Amino acid sequence: MSVPNVRVRVAGQFACFTRPETKVERFTYPVMTPSAARNVLDSICWRPQMRWIVTRITVLKPIRTLSVLRNEVQSKLSPGAVKKWMRDPALFEPLIAGAGQGTDSTPRNTTLLSDVAYWIDAYPQVFDTSGDNTPAKYVAMMQRRVGRGQCFQRPYLGCREFAAEFSPPLPDDSPVEDSLEIGRMLYDIAFLPEGNRAAFFDARLVDGVLDTDPERVLNDESRRQDVLRCSYNAGESADVEVCHEEMRPCSSRC
Repeated sequence: MSVPNVRVRVAGQFACFTRPETKVERFTYPVMTPSAARNVLDSICWRPQMRWIVTRITVLKPIRTLSVLRNEVQSKLSPGAVKKWMRDPALFEPLIAGAGQGTDSTPRNTTLLSDVAYWIDAYPQVFDTSGDNTPAKYVAMMQRRVGRGQCFQRPYLGCREFAAEFSPPLPDDSPVEDSLEIGRMLYDIAFLPEGNRAAFFDARLVDGVLDTDPERVLNDESRRQDVLRCSYNAGESADVEVCHEEMRPCSSRC
């Protein structure tokens, strides 16, 4: 029996899917990565009992790059600091992203994508199928939320400042005709108790379509299972927090 899937259209003015080897001076992949696509879907609709498996990413607009110089902050906000500010807003201390003395930033070059649009094809992997907890339930939930424009966190395209618009596919959408050998691309990262474990695959764009089905592109069985199992455990909520440390369930309006 085939698993029902969803197709979501995402678009934005800018995007940057950073290659791991160019983390300091950011240089983007030419196409959205599977992990970035999954994050977009999680931002729209997520539940701890399931995980979105991205099977295909379709490029809808020509691939164009743009180089910019940005001031990036060097520090990271800790969860403890955020909780402290929520309890007492007077203690809030912003990270100043200027270029002068006393700021917390440094100028860095970024090669990013300009004017992008994609279809994301995915299906839900459900860890507990008891009762009405079926893949069809989550597909219908996602379709409702996409149609209403609902999300619990604004999806973004690689970097948080590059906000994404999402909608059902448009009638005049069509894939670009580009074919490209991308090379090694990050598929996703498994957040395991013994440490983070990254999975890569040989990415190839064919007539505007990037195949990301894990059964075809991840040849290492153990690596594939690490990435896809999501550490779900119905009896231990802490395991869910390991996999989705910063995620929260979407609203009850689903």
